[in-house]
Amino acid sequence: MIHRELCEIGALFMKKHGIKKWEKPRYVVCELERYGESPDVFGFGGAMTQLLEIKTSRSDFLADRKKYWRINPEKGLGELRSYLCPEGLISMEELPENWGLIYININNEMNIIKEPTPQPSCPKRQMDLAASILRREKIKSQIFSYKKYKNE
Repeated sequence: MIHRELCEIGALFMKKHGIKKWEKPRYVVCELERYGESPDVFGFGGAMTQLLEIKTSRSDFLADRKKYWRINPEKGLGELRSYLCPEGLISMEELPENWGLIYININNEMNIIKEPTPQPSCPKRQMDLAASILRREKIKSQIFSYKKYKNE
């Protein structure tokens, strides 16, 4: 499988189930290229923000450990974070603290090997990501006002 296919499958899985039982996000973005951390799959609008890192090779997984956001997890995206990879590519013993692991088999069936546990993330970077999505979707800068008064 190629990276893009796994991102799309992971995004559908996250939207339908979430990466942790009972934590399904309302909105999911796939391969958002941006300055800073560019998530493979990111979900928000539920109880917690979620990050899914897609890995298709051992070298990609090992290189991931050197990223700024892995060395400084409190500066990263997602209160819940998991890796999605082909079966056996990553072992549970290799996972960073609090990370989950999801395997996908040759039939595209997902198996949650380990659920993630909540960890500190960077609210500012997550708000920047949401603002980036609004801008890309051509939602202009504006004031949103939803309260209705009786005399209106």
